[in-house]
Amino acid sequence: MTAASANDARAAPRADTLPLVHAIVEVGSHLEPEVSWPEEGAALTMTAGEPVRLMIFLRRPHELEVDAVNAAPTRFAWVDGEQAGVLLYRLGPILSWSQIPYNPHLGSPEDGPPGVDADGLVEIVLVDRDTDTVRALHRVHWPAEFADMVRASVATMRDIPFGRVAYDHVLHGLRRRYPTPEDLITDRVDAICTAT
Repeated sequence: MTAASANDARAAPRADTLPLVHAIVEVGSHLEPEVSWPEEGAALTMTAGEPVRLMIFLRRPHELEVDAVNAAPTRFAWVDGEQAGVLLYRLGPILSWSQIPYNPHLGSPEDGPPGVDADGLVEIVLVDRDTDTVRALHRVHWPAEFADMVRASVATMRDIPFGRVAYDHVLHGLRRRYPTPEDLITDRVDAICTAT
């Protein structure tokens, strides 16, 4: 991932079709034009009864970035900031760590209740933002201990009344103290795993 897009935001068989909250996508398909997607960066959804979905949006992704979505190891880390969570991810052996903030109150009510299922299934979707074409799809599972930690953190955030100021304050504090994803990995994560 490029530094600009990555910082703002295995062994399981490859999937050719993955359901998203309101759509089925497959490699080569185009995103629904009536849905608002980020220009670059990532989008994260955690909906009870659905896989965790990490969608990565890049302009003209390099083949190394496309290949990294399916390359081992797929690593994740979680930071629980009470008012905000941060999911860190590293796809394949070449790319650096990237991150995306999360709070269950920021999801759409139509998506369903926030949560992480017990199986820890994660769907990773790489989209070429210039053409809105899905370039890569991959499914992995978080280890049970990691999924339990994220699930508990999401449940706690869901039960706390949301405040944009508190959410932004947590994220600004984390960025100030840990300016890069690597700094968070070294000094702050609450859980880390290699997905399978």
